[in-house]
Amino acid sequence: MLTSCPACHAPAADPFFSVAGLPVHGTAVLPDPAQARAVPVGDQVLVLCERCGMVFNRDFDESLLDYTGAHEESQHHSPRFAAYAAEITADWVARFGLTGAHVVEVGCGSGDFAAELLAAGVGRVTGVDPHFSPDRVRPELAGRLTAVPELFTAGQVDPGTAALVCRHTLEHIPALSEFGAELVSGMRRGGASTLLAEVPDLGRILTEGAFWDLQYEHCSYFTPATMAGFLTGLGFVDPAVRTTYSDQYVVAEAALGGGDAVPPELSTAELDTLRAGCHDFAERVSSQVGRWRGWLAERAGAGDDVVVWGGGAKGLTFLNVVEGGAAASGSGAGAVQAVVDINPGLQGHYMGGLGLPIRAPRDLTGTPPRSVLLMNPVYTGEVRGTLDELGLGSTELLTV
Repeated sequence: MLTSCPACHAPAADPFFSVAGLPVHGTAVLPDPAQARAVPVGDQVLVLCERCGMVFNRDFDESLLDYTGAHEESQHHSPRFAAYAAEITADWVARFGLTGAHVVEVGCGSGDFAAELLAAGVGRVTGVDPHFSPDRVRPELAGRLTAVPELFTAGQVDPGTAALVCRHTLEHIPALSEFGAELVSGMRRGGASTLLAEVPDLGRILTEGAFWDLQYEHCSYFTPATMAGFLTGLGFVDPAVRTTYSDQYVVAEAALGGGDAVPPELSTAELDTLRAGCHDFAERVSSQVGRWRGWLAERAGAGDDVVVWGGGAKGLTFLNVVEGGAAASGSGAGAVQAVVDINPGLQGHYMGGLGLPIRAPRDLTGTPPRSVLLMNPVYTGEVRGTLDELGLGSTELLTV
């Protein structure tokens, strides 16, 4: 249990929300229902730091996580996401002078974004991630993309590095201040002037009651204001922070200063806004869970087939919270009997906690579902197009 804020070390306050028994990995590739139902689980007990505004999981237990097994986190199979990745990499390369330069990506996952950086003109990328082994480097990128299958340390940043990229990594870090100091040390060692970071936006999660965006692996949550404060506290100067991807992500672009770091602290107005959002979150989640449980029960009672589109972390959290009891027991009473994902690495495998099969979109044509529930509204257009191409024009498409 964390007794202090991982960013500023202020004493932890009382929790404002909790959810128990979440599978600890949202991207694990599980070969059969039995193994899927036997995955480790943990609790999310969310606390707001009353000094810096960081929200963190007080009960996070890093020892439950194992990144050495099979994981499939790539989003690049989506044309919508691939276009976003190409757009942001091209923008970063142009604005920060990264053409032909060396970049270190901290937490590079499967290396998809590193490949985008190279395609946008970066000369060489070092990808650091315990899950990114050399055999995952595409042959055409050999010599330009170096895999370092380890946790990040400052010593991995070679002199002559232009920038550090840290996308969807900081939310996984329980010891934020120490990790941030390591990033800064690495940048100073390598001579890198720029940090380019991206995380999920907590503000949207709170406003929408989007409990499906809570993942056990995500132990630290940021808003634009708290991201700016965190980076300022590490010694970055006036970080530029904005939301992207239909306001789902917080993007920060920050230059490292030469002076002393300033302890992160939110203004009274910013902290009041965040405190109100956290205070109302549990009620919003209760409303959302009740709404979807009622809707799924109606569909089950009518004998209508429902498929959830999204076999990754969002679908896992949604279904484990809304239908976890019936589905995980193997009773077959759950309204959702399968999920769909466009990622071939997940297809033919099973969802953690529930043991539900993960199918390819084409598998829906054999027994067309009455409804498809999409886990991310960003993909509404492309999913509707896929259903229509498969001859499933009469299948209802809803989003959370």
